[in-house]
Amino acid sequence: MRDILEIKDNFSIYKGIKSSLLWGNPSYCKKPKVSIIMPVFNHPDYFRKSLSSAINQDYTDDYEIIVVDNNDQTDNQVIVEEFRNPKVLYYKNEKNIGMFGNWNRGIELARAPFVTYCHDDDMLLPSALSRLMELQKKTGDKAIFSAYNKMDDKETIFFSGEYISKRKWGMLVSCDYYPYTLFNQFISSAGFGVGCLFSRKCLLEIGGYDSEFYPSSDYAMQAHYTFRYGSVYNCIPTFNYRVVENESFSVYDKFVEVDRHFRNCMKKHISLPNFILNRIIKANYNISQINFAIIWGKENISLHENVRFGDKLIMYIVYKLALFR
Repeated sequence: MRDILEIKDNFSIYKGIKSSLLWGNPSYCKKPKVSIIMPVFNHPDYFRKSLSSAINQDYTDDYEIIVVDNNDQTDNQVIVEEFRNPKVLYYKNEKNIGMFGNWNRGIELARAPFVTYCHDDDMLLPSALSRLMELQKKTGDKAIFSAYNKMDDKETIFFSGEYISKRKWGMLVSCDYYPYTLFNQFISSAGFGVGCLFSRKCLLEIGGYDSEFYPSSDYAMQAHYTFRYGSVYNCIPTFNYRVVENESFSVYDKFVEVDRHFRNCMKKHISLPNFILNRIIKANYNISQINFAIIWGKENISLHENVRFGDKLIMYIVYKLALFR
């Protein structure tokens, strides 16, 4: 597996596969400030609500919604036509180009200088674009990763991600965003692309998402973006993440392996001794195996008792250290 911090053109892989515009008029919004990319596949009931959340933003400047349908068997156009919203452009791929290929196609089709994502089973909060574009004026081309809420299949919020404090000079201070460094990425990935903001130009430069890093291609891309352009963490939630049975349930055991590879790539660019970084990687790997088995593998929560004290202590210290960096 290659180094995640190397540039690779992942857009060229599907260059010969067309995406046809089947609904919408690009001339309605000629110069959008931001594009919401919606890769869709096979969640018609969820997609209807996700699209509604993208349409009903309180952002007052021009924006577009790029729906890219990757399902070559069924058609989501009928849902798009229900809304008849001029912000929406509906494209359909002539063949399935894979999940991350479809995320990349959305980047290519977007016309705005900045892009965010809304997956077809998640929902943007009404103020998502306003918040992201307000921060963009302060942060430029840096990625903006966002806090989020978790909801169940019935859209009941069971976890609120709002967090407005950070350590500074040994004190707990209030903040609504803070720098998110490569060391932060080394410890843990931030977000899923949904409700986050990226410069389209920067995404094109680094080559987009690489399916070689499946199932954590989003983590790899976000670490790469942070390495080259920097990033910040927005403490105010911008989306609701739906926790349901999806592809993650069947591949959760692969996450820990690829994530360990990512950290080995990042450690070369972090100014801490290798023996410390290697111990962090080991602790993170051991804890993640158990956490993923509980979250995605539906193992009993009592499995937490198997987490070693040494691993817990290492990660506790690491998270405290990250707050001071």
